[in-house]
Amino acid sequence: MRDTAPMRILAIQNDETDPPHLAARWLEEQGHEIQILRAFAGEEVPATVPSGVDALMPMGGHMGALDDHIAPWLVNERAMIADAASRDIPIFAICLGAQLVAAALGGQVSRAATPEIGVYEISSAGISDPVFDIGSNTPVTQWHEDLVSSLPEGAVTLASSPLCANQIYKFGSKSYAVQFHPEVDAAMVRSWEEHADNAFQTSGKSGIESEFLAAEDRLYATWKPTIQRWGSLIASGGVK
Repeated sequence: MRDTAPMRILAIQNDETDPPHLAARWLEEQGHEIQILRAFAGEEVPATVPSGVDALMPMGGHMGALDDHIAPWLVNERAMIADAASRDIPIFAICLGAQLVAAALGGQVSRAATPEIGVYEISSAGISDPVFDIGSNTPVTQWHEDLVSSLPEGAVTLASSPLCANQIYKFGSKSYAVQFHPEVDAAMVRSWEEHADNAFQTSGKSGIESEFLAAEDRLYATWKPTIQRWGSLIASGGVK
């Protein structure tokens, strides 16, 4: 480990097409251990944070945060998120994961007026934060038709966009939720376009891989250090 103590981070993979990928790689570069729970494949999802797990990373998926009839493990996943939050165990929630956090902690999730599919820009809400040190017009890869319409009590918005008020929010001392996908690369985006979900089908968009490739350098330059700042924050060394 370089400048932080190693942590065991449990990534809950809700969809076969959305592993933690680059987020896992960047955290592993810091010495952290990423354990993937493949909920989509039938692996058991506990209702509490397993012993030995130091942080959670609930991932994205094509289903809604309350679609228990499609993904019955979401009941336990929301319970595990609530358990982590009650004990201030760090969480980094991505897309559906951000919506699951809201649903688990008393916020609200709604269908967006307009799906966000492709590369968009978000802007800071002007609140200083040790992890999300972003300004205006920061690029992100979006792929969602639902959004967090009401934050859980005590949560704070850190960034917004014209189509989504809660692009990044913080809750607890070391926990964050993002509506976008910092973990993706071009191959993942191409796969999502080839295996179109409802969000993509209703968006009217195409050529998303080309959008991503045009912004690729900016995306990686922004989100690798951001995720690694979280990796430092949750470890004993703090943010470096």
